[in-house]
Amino acid sequence: MPNTYRINHKLRSFVVVVFMLAVVLISGCGSAGSVTDQNNASTEDSEVLSPIMRTVKDVSGDVEIPAAPKKIAVLLDYYADHMLELGIKPHASTTSLVDHQFLPYIADRMEGVIPLGASESPNLEALLKAEPDLILAYAPSHQDIEDSLRKIAPTLMLDGELMNDWRQLLLELGRIVGQEELAQQKLNDYLTKAESAQEELNRRAGEEVFVVMRVMPKELRVYGVDDIRIGRIIHQELGLNGLKLAEGKAMQTISLEELPNLNPDHIFLMENVEDTAKSRLDELKSSALWKNIKAVQKDQVYIVEQQLWNRGIAPIGSTQIIDQVLEIVK
Repeated sequence: MPNTYRINHKLRSFVVVVFMLAVVLISGCGSAGSVTDQNNASTEDSEVLSPIMRTVKDVSGDVEIPAAPKKIAVLLDYYADHMLELGIKPHASTTSLVDHQFLPYIADRMEGVIPLGASESPNLEALLKAEPDLILAYAPSHQDIEDSLRKIAPTLMLDGELMNDWRQLLLELGRIVGQEELAQQKLNDYLTKAESAQEELNRRAGEEVFVVMRVMPKELRVYGVDDIRIGRIIHQELGLNGLKLAEGKAMQTISLEELPNLNPDHIFLMENVEDTAKSRLDELKSSALWKNIKAVQKDQVYIVEQQLWNRGIAPIGSTQIIDQVLEIVK
């Protein structure tokens, strides 16, 4: 009996020791797991706080920008059209100097975008408050505030020459935001649309002459076939015959008395939004010289919106212009 007790007592002691060792080992494993999780969490937090950056060239040199910007501020309202075409809604954008609004033809797609004042003089306080992670600025207008902009967020000063060709600007912005393929596809789609429209308009209008005019508060402007903005769309991409202005000028100012010398078959007439420009248009319409022009007599004067036909020379705007031309030229 005594021997049996000693054996059982030793056995129980052994079991207790084994159990305690097991608890220690399990606790140790749990602690190791917690350290790993904390390390992973720290790494993830670090990635959130330090976004991946990449280097892009602008007119000032190399600039470090976020690889995937989420809150882009555009300081030329014209850029907003391009961004929307790339499927990116600007976080903040400047507005028109005239009416302090976003471009009307894309206004319905700009809901919630933070306004930053006129493109010519952005509101830096509003920009700072918007907390963008990338600023797209227009070098010719914004170089004087470049240092201030860079203190707010990484800033790209875009070449003014790109303003003259939205097709190249679209490709450049596609490169900046990592949407090169989409930008090229959008451009290809536009060129295909323009080519198809040219064939249709050639059947409708043949050799008839078209002029793009703009009624401004104090003058009339005529755009010729060498104009690189609206003239390029109307006369080059759509193939409609136009006027070759003296010395290869893109645009020239004319007087009411000079209108009969032009005498086109069709007039696309841009009307400025100012009340003085509207009064000027009323004066024009009541003139005997105006009434004797071929396009007027044939009821082929088309009033078009200046905000689209002058300021909307961009992917979405140009597409809408083509649609309008197809709709009104029968």
